Amino acid sequence: MTELDTAAPRENSDERLLREGLHTLVRDVEPSPTALSRVLAKRRGRSGSRLVLGLTGVAAAATAALLLVLVLVPDRSPRPVPVGIAPDSYVVRLADGTLASAALETGEVLREFGRVDAEVTALAKGDEHVYAAVAGEGVLRVGPDGTTRRVRGVGRRAEVSAMSAANGRLAVAGGNRVTLVSGNSTRRITLDTGLVVRDLALDRSGRLALVVRDRDGGAPTLRLVPAGRAGSDRIRLFEPACAPLRIAWSSTGLLVLRPRDCAARDAVRLTTIDPRTGGRIGGGVGIRFEGPIGGAGDVRVSTDSADRVLVSTATGKTWLVDGGGVELVAEHCVVGRNCTPVPAAM
Repeated sequence: MTELDTAAPRENSDERLLREGLHTLVRDVEPSPTALSRVLAKRRGRSGSRLVLGLTGVAAAATAALLLVLVLVPDRSPRPVPVGIAPDSYVVRLADGTLASAALETGEVLREFGRVDAEVTALAKGDEHVYAAVAGEGVLRVGPDGTTRRVRGVGRRAEVSAMSAANGRLAVAGGNRVTLVSGNSTRRITLDTGLVVRDLALDRSGRLALVVRDRDGGAPTLRLVPAGRAGSDRIRLFEPACAPLRIAWSSTGLLVLRPRDCAARDAVRLTTIDPRTGGRIGGGVGIRFEGPIGGAGDVRVSTDSADRVLVSTATGKTWLVDGGGVELVAEHCVVGRNCTPVPAAM
């Protein structure tokens, strides 16, 4: 019987070379002990970069959306109006010479503009400025920030008996002359040499109303100067009454302040007339003073855009006329302060 051969066959040189080559290939592709940590580190780096890029993109998109809203959506917040030139205030000169504004409803000081040491003879309140006629300085224009400039077109030595401001224009009366200032332009209206302008009122269209009297005496009369004209027309009143003291424009006509009793002059009546016909519009309201008023310079009438009327005196008493009601705003021009004897203006 033949015996089977169970021993391992011998490898020749070619087989041995082939086996060693295969082992070498396996070692080349087998990962090293630090391979896993390197791979994870690289992955975290790539993920972090993608996260930073993602966050940057979100921030850029949000910024772009915000800019789009700011550009396209209109600003609905109210424009700031400097306190003191608002429609619900009037201007006074305090005892220390400071120009100030006060609230119509309460008489309390809202804001102090600036101090004028020289004598002030008249005040006017415009849309954006306060005007003060100052002895030896002409007319000063004071802004809400206290900036003071002299009004061009009105001389330093000019005699100022009354002022009125409306719609960026200023009218100044002195003697028989009225000076109209609008921006950098100046226009003068000269009346007869025998006349004196005691008061004037300027409306937003540029129309002027005047209280005029003769230098030699006589009762004052009313005159109307249409916008853009140099001449004046007399307004003939179609009712017996005392001579006018002060005037102001309203939306319905010309407000005229006259004494109730031409001899006593301790009470006045405020009526509205049609400047074209001289006829009265409405019944009017009456105000009684503590004593007789000396002249036109002792009392002042001014109005605002809501047709409210401020009647002020040189003694400091101030009344507000709203519709048919009359209310005392302040006993002494403003609450808790004293003022110089210059009637307040609204």
